[in-house]
Amino acid sequence: MAAALRGPHHCVGTATSVAEMIFRYLNSRCQASGGTLSMADIEAARAHVLASFPSHFSFFETTDQRCMEASGATAPALFARDSILPSLMLACGQKAAQPAFPNQLARFGEAWLTQFFGGIAHYIREHACPNADERLIKAYSEVAVKLGAKLTINDVLNENATKRILYECFAPLAAADSGDHLALELSDVVSHFIAKQRGIPKPDISKVTEQEMRHFLHWLPPQLQITLKQGRPALEAAPP
Repeated sequence: MAAALRGPHHCVGTATSVAEMIFRYLNSRCQASGGTLSMADIEAARAHVLASFPSHFSFFETTDQRCMEASGATAPALFARDSILPSLMLACGQKAAQPAFPNQLARFGEAWLTQFFGGIAHYIREHACPNADERLIKAYSEVAVKLGAKLTINDVLNENATKRILYECFAPLAAADSGDHLALELSDVVSHFIAKQRGIPKPDISKVTEQEMRHFLHWLPPQLQITLKQGRPALEAAPP
């Protein structure tokens, strides 16, 4: 298949698809009301169309991916279906991870943190909150409808819905006894996830030790209190 050509036609295509969606709905409402639409009907249709955008996330995600590939963009897709959870967990917990893993960060840089929180998210999906991705996508989509291109990761984190989901995800890690009960299991899961991301057969110097994970779990709760209460973390994401 030929590579997609870069150009405004991608935006035109998106605008056309959305316009078709809107006018199909207006046409159906017009037929249902006997051929006329009042101002109240049009306003109700507007509200309905905007409220339906979160359920069309796959369409917008596919369109974004096509545009990014055509333009040669290399920025990480922080809000894609499989990356929104680790992106938000990174935003909340990176300041707790930085002092816990100085060797890995010195050797592999910020990209290692992205892989680390990818491993944390993998554990959370398996053991704590299997539907976190879908719920976060809904919360993100609702903010995107309101803010559009002005949206930042802080805007997503400031939403109460996002905070509730992240509190649920972080709950087992932030428990008072998490260091005693989770450190070994979590370090193994994360180490193997990082090894897979780096394309190596087994964990090497990038692995997470049990003691390092204990340090991370110790520093995590106060950082979550700051981040999720104030909603003002800094995200320094790097591509894996």
